[in-house]
Amino acid sequence: MNGGDGSRRELRRNLTRMLSPKSVALVGANDQSPMSNNVVLPMLEAGKDVVLVNPRRDQAYGRSVVPDLASAGRPIDAVLSIVNAEASLTVVEEAAALGCGGVVVIASGFAETGPDGVEAQERLVATADRTSLAVVGPNCAGFRNVALGVSLFTGGRLDLPVAGAATVGGVSIVSQSGFLARAAAAAAKERALGVSIVVSSGNEAVCDLADFVAVAAADPFTSVICVVVETLRRPADFFASVAVARDAGKPVIALKLGRSARARTIMQSHTGAIADEGWVYDLAFREHGVLDATDIDDLLDRAQLFAQLPPDRHRPIRSIGVIAASGGVAALAADIADATGAPVPPLDDIAEWVRERVPGDTVNPLDLTGFVFSNADLMQEVFAKYASVVDLLVLGWWAGDGDADWSGRMLEPLALAAAEVDTPVVVSPIEATAVGAWVTSWRDRGVLFGRGIESVFNAADALNRFVAGPLGGVASRGAEAGNQQVPGAAPELIASAAGPMVRFADAMALLASAGIRVAPWAEVAPDVPAAEVAEMASRVGSRLVVKLANVPHRTELEAVRVDVAIEDVERAVAELRAIAGAHEVDATVAIQAMVSGHAEAFAGVHCGSGLGDVLLFGRGGVLVELTDGVAGRFLPIDADRAAELAGEVAGPEVIAGIRGQRPWPLPSAVEVICGLDRLWRTHRHWMSSLDVNPLIVTEDGLVAVDALFLGDRPKDVI
Repeated sequence: MNGGDGSRRELRRNLTRMLSPKSVALVGANDQSPMSNNVVLPMLEAGKDVVLVNPRRDQAYGRSVVPDLASAGRPIDAVLSIVNAEASLTVVEEAAALGCGGVVVIASGFAETGPDGVEAQERLVATADRTSLAVVGPNCAGFRNVALGVSLFTGGRLDLPVAGAATVGGVSIVSQSGFLARAAAAAAKERALGVSIVVSSGNEAVCDLADFVAVAAADPFTSVICVVVETLRRPADFFASVAVARDAGKPVIALKLGRSARARTIMQSHTGAIADEGWVYDLAFREHGVLDATDIDDLLDRAQLFAQLPPDRHRPIRSIGVIAASGGVAALAADIADATGAPVPPLDDIAEWVRERVPGDTVNPLDLTGFVFSNADLMQEVFAKYASVVDLLVLGWWAGDGDADWSGRMLEPLALAAAEVDTPVVVSPIEATAVGAWVTSWRDRGVLFGRGIESVFNAADALNRFVAGPLGGVASRGAEAGNQQVPGAAPELIASAAGPMVRFADAMALLASAGIRVAPWAEVAPDVPAAEVAEMASRVGSRLVVKLANVPHRTELEAVRVDVAIEDVERAVAELRAIAGAHEVDATVAIQAMVSGHAEAFAGVHCGSGLGDVLLFGRGGVLVELTDGVAGRFLPIDADRAAELAGEVAGPEVIAGIRGQRPWPLPSAVEVICGLDRLWRTHRHWMSSLDVNPLIVTEDGLVAVDALFLGDRPKDVI
């Protein structure tokens, strides 16, 4: 969709009209077609009036069929086209001319198929642009507005729970994969969660995730938005829509597809390798307050509490009380809490009170025992007491399709207790089994339901993260922040195996100019006589590192010599020159003072991720593998956010948890991070990435001993 903010607003008005239609039409209606039947039969059974369009048929489904949209004789809010790509273009042109709200284009054969398909998709976009016609797809499965009983979804029939009143809300789902849109809807059904809107967005030629999230944020039946993401086509607008949803009390939970395994070893610590697509998406989600999920089940698990709690009950869950009617369930719940990090404290303050009423060894999780189970008044008293001292109360009990009658004896005292307090109370089996539709009547009485104890713990974690808010920075720092620095002169770039790179000498000078400490060094050109090498080295230090200067990834060539004495420098330089000759690379050698410290770090900048330029900071050496100690922020970054990032990687609490580690000088780490920000502001017009690796952590601060700047392809490189 092209155009400015005004045309986008008009597009979203049409998209809202389309997703909540009063009139619908199906182009390609044919009662011999399974795809057509998937749409028409549920709509007719629900008593909906569908305009059937097919120029080759007079009747279908026992109803009259019109040859085109114009023959409908009335405005159409939502049109579903199940004809082929070329015919769908005609449908879009007709819908635009008639002022329809929008068209769902199911057909493939567009941009996903190659150049011809790209041209067809461009024609579709041009037509939609002229009237701000909303288009879902192409190459999609359509949409359902479950709350309104409208289904223009071709991905099979699936009876879904309907979202409740505006104060309760439900789940809305947007997926770029049609198959996973249905899978997520099925997962919502397994949890007996009310569903409002389900969209398969496909190629997103016109309307994309940013638009669908914005519409769902304004939908009165939506309380939580689940998205399945392959790629964000307009990241800034998507995150702006997320902010709108957040302001409305509606979290956005995202499952990002295509995550790759990410190495964290120092040999693979090029920022481009660490800041792969999955890592950058993780960071972007954290910065903008999007809650992430690992799979479809986790996506809907994390939506459970939001779908059942109104925004005014979104509060931190610092403690969870778990009550079970079995010692085995209580023990397993404790194990799951330990494994997931769920806050299930011992509740020592009420231990004496509990022991006077319930025999047993543990207080949280609590085994009610058969004695209490037979006394409804005592159960209510215990439930109410626990709910008064924790932020979330979980009762381990069954809630499946066949459990309605016998579960009542547990749920009645629980509902009475829930009415006495504001603490959310959740009923969940220990295992992940489907929640029965009968739970709706108990939800009306304030009892919530979950699909497995672990899933409830994950839902509590999602609520905590939503309440805590975005990681910070991007949404608040201002669009102009990155444009305040005057671009600096680009250094000369030379060809290398890693791409166009900055020479070692220039790299060290750039770091120093940004206020980053560098180890003393000297450069030995290939034509410097051997007799002069020792004298040059003596001016640098007594213990040295000798390495090929202008090649990336020197260790792969065995082109680094560590802890070299002055008397051995000449031999080391000769060895490195021989290696350079054998590999046909620059024979310039760097002699650098050997810096001793108690830890290593690395830092870097990765440009051009598609979501924004990223600054990374992490623990180096073996600690990268042992602790996954890499964090980042999107650029630009100010001093406060630099301090936040440094603390996340090497704050006192973090370092204290790593055996054998001494405290890091955090002010120096902040200086390094701010220095990289200055380099990015000044040199991002030519720089594609920057690695400062390693940074030696000394008592006096962090010292850089190497840096790799990569930039645009030099003109003299073919």
